Amino acid sequence: MISFKALPPKDAIAFFEQKGAKITFSWEDIDAQEHQAAFTVAKAMQLDILRDIRAGIDSALKDGTTFETFRQNLKPLLMEKGWWGKAEMIDPTTGEPKLVQLGSTRRLRTIFDTNLRAAHSEGQWARIQRAKKSFPYLRYNANNSEHPRLEHSGWDDLVLSADDPFWKAHFPVKAWGCKCNVTQMSGRMLEQRGLTVSESPKVQQYQYINQRTGEIQKIPRGVDPSFNYPPGGRLNNLPKFVTEKIIQAPADVGASWWQTMQPLQAPGVTKAFRDFVSETFADGTGRGKFAVAGFAHPDDVEFLRKLDKAPVSAEIAVQDRLMVGTKAERHEASADALTQAEWASLPQTLADPKAVLYDNETGNLLYVTDAASDPRVQKMVVQMDFVSKKPKRKINMARTAFKVDATALKRKKYQVIRGSVE
Repeated sequence: MISFKALPPKDAIAFFEQKGAKITFSWEDIDAQEHQAAFTVAKAMQLDILRDIRAGIDSALKDGTTFETFRQNLKPLLMEKGWWGKAEMIDPTTGEPKLVQLGSTRRLRTIFDTNLRAAHSEGQWARIQRAKKSFPYLRYNANNSEHPRLEHSGWDDLVLSADDPFWKAHFPVKAWGCKCNVTQMSGRMLEQRGLTVSESPKVQQYQYINQRTGEIQKIPRGVDPSFNYPPGGRLNNLPKFVTEKIIQAPADVGASWWQTMQPLQAPGVTKAFRDFVSETFADGTGRGKFAVAGFAHPDDVEFLRKLDKAPVSAEIAVQDRLMVGTKAERHEASADALTQAEWASLPQTLADPKAVLYDNETGNLLYVTDAASDPRVQKMVVQMDFVSKKPKRKINMARTAFKVDATALKRKKYQVIRGSVE
């Protein structure tokens, strides 16, 4: 007898695996786009607890784990680490003690259902985009819950183009416990079922005030605040989320966090920087824009700390004016400029440099990497805590980058932090 086994949902797994991690006290501590880009559980204030819960969700997606198995595996771990039942915790925002609910069967059910439904929803959206040429319509399916929301029930059997703006706000799931879904259809399928394309609904908004931050938002009716983000936005939100959070963190914390999360987060950050390089060379004009190409290693930060010169944050940013414009033209004339391909590969080379040096005269860091098809090496000079004009803040900024003979880096003015220039 032939048996069939369901295959793991690749798109849903890809969505979940690329999520970052975010420790929060309340679900209101991060905005909706961060909920989409980061895995978080309110009041899971230890990274190991967050990882345990995340591992359970990951197994459920890949192996089809049931909630009961998820609960049985996770509850003993959480109890052992003291994350079960009610406990008094200090609210980091107010500094006041609060009696809060930690782990419970009900909370685990919410965590399990919400994360799996969100992952499957994002996976379905990715498949819809690939197939919409042949199946250009989406049919809204509501009334799948015992107590469906009135707004969602009103959209049952709604048929719209897959590109209709309505889906940007209302592609399910869009609320806690929401069991709505969509069916992708072709024109022939509509005819066979007697369905027609509907007029795009005009949905009113309501005002939401975040009780933690005081922020006021306008949110479409039928959407809970934590779900107020467009489908598929994770791919755009994640690199921005990661870099902004590292910039906001103290340098030692950001550098260590990046080392932990690099295997999952590097592809998104690399793609964002490559896109920045492509756009810069296509434009051909330096406009003062910059993008993050990498992050300082914890050893680099610790070296500077011992000199009482620890930077504010850990990112390494590159401005478009280094690639195109007057400075770039001077290096082109000297035949020591980096190529577009070498600029685009900076995230990889910065992650594993040949050497990192400290300039005793300027206090700058020098990142030394091998040059492609060239006996020389690439030298990028990074000024820590450079004050940018827009936004006006301290940021670690590359000030110049070009190719040099490695012997020029053996002068006494340079100290080796890690690696070798040999």
